[in-house]
Amino acid sequence: MRTETRLGLGALLAALAGIYVTQTLVTTIAMQSLPVLLRQAGASLQLVGLSALFMLPWALRFLWAPAVERWRLPAGTARRRSRTLILRGQWLLAAGMVAVASAGVAGWLSLQAHGAWLLALFFAAAVLAATVDVACGGFAVDQLTEERRGWGNTAKVGGSYFGMLLGGSAFLLLADRHGWPLALGAGGAAIVLLTLPLLAVREPQRAQAGDALARPSLRHAWQRPQVRRGLLLALVLGAGVRTAMVMTGPLLLDKGAGMADLAWLFGAFSVGAGLTGTALGGLLVRWARGWRAVWMAVALESAVLAALAAGAASLPLAGLTALVGLLFGAMACGFVAIYSALMGLASPSQPGVDFALFQCADALIAMAGGVAGGWLAQRFGYGACFALAAVMAAAAAAFAARRHG
Repeated sequence: MRTETRLGLGALLAALAGIYVTQTLVTTIAMQSLPVLLRQAGASLQLVGLSALFMLPWALRFLWAPAVERWRLPAGTARRRSRTLILRGQWLLAAGMVAVASAGVAGWLSLQAHGAWLLALFFAAAVLAATVDVACGGFAVDQLTEERRGWGNTAKVGGSYFGMLLGGSAFLLLADRHGWPLALGAGGAAIVLLTLPLLAVREPQRAQAGDALARPSLRHAWQRPQVRRGLLLALVLGAGVRTAMVMTGPLLLDKGAGMADLAWLFGAFSVGAGLTGTALGGLLVRWARGWRAVWMAVALESAVLAALAAGAASLPLAGLTALVGLLFGAMACGFVAIYSALMGLASPSQPGVDFALFQCADALIAMAGGVAGGWLAQRFGYGACFALAAVMAAAAAAFAARRHG
């Protein structure tokens, strides 16, 4: 049996960063920027609200993840096809964006007359991006040994924050000054450039040929106790911060923040805080590997949430804004630690399926947490919402610490 070979760390980190900047750029345009542009063009709130459906492919991609994984890791050969799948998928996304932009320039598509068509096209893009993401997760798990997971997830999460900045603030600024077709075309060109680091590498083969009898499947995933534990951990570890995060904007708005303040807060400020937390998360995982890093990161989230709960009614706007920034950073730190630990639970024979399941569980708790947070804040106030979130995060940290022990 051959020894498993992997990409060099520098080339791998560049490839991962490019992959996840692209993935998040596309989803941010679809979920955040397109609804803003449609509303500005006079679209109804009912039509704009349909953009929430873009979450469905991300929450449900586990259903077709086995088919993607069987193509990515073909039976009877040691070859991997992650690179091919990711490049083709992201180039198709780029081509689609340029085609839609060209139709806009030619006058064949407009925000005013074709809003529903644009939503349908971006829903198709969301399905494609979610499908590609299965291969992205499998590629990352394949190439990141335990000692490299901290750096790899720093590139992954950090790339996601850069993608948010490009697909959100930068895209809207360009659209405002030069029109949405040019902004969309620029996004397509950016995707092509971001794929160059992956294009420049050659994906290593597996140590042995894939077993034709052990085909990737959801049944195989569910039969593994590691996957069942990982799903439970993904739900528990994300519950606290996901319940609170959706209420941070309304809290600051009710405390007197203006729309311009919130635009800055959820734009450059949140990205800067997230990148800082991402870097700290990478260092934490290097220093305290595995579940030790997880319970430390989630305990930090709990502490910040407790401070928000205590100060929700009494702190001035500046103090609350600082705490929200700390929460952004703590959440990013937690992402790096949690993803690094969950990668260790994925099966080498179908890492794309297992990791997609973990991420779908996280998407599910994000949606449920948002609904629960709104209900709690409306019924019992912001303080109670953040207090319960802090308790859930503290319990999750204790759960992770017990697993570490």
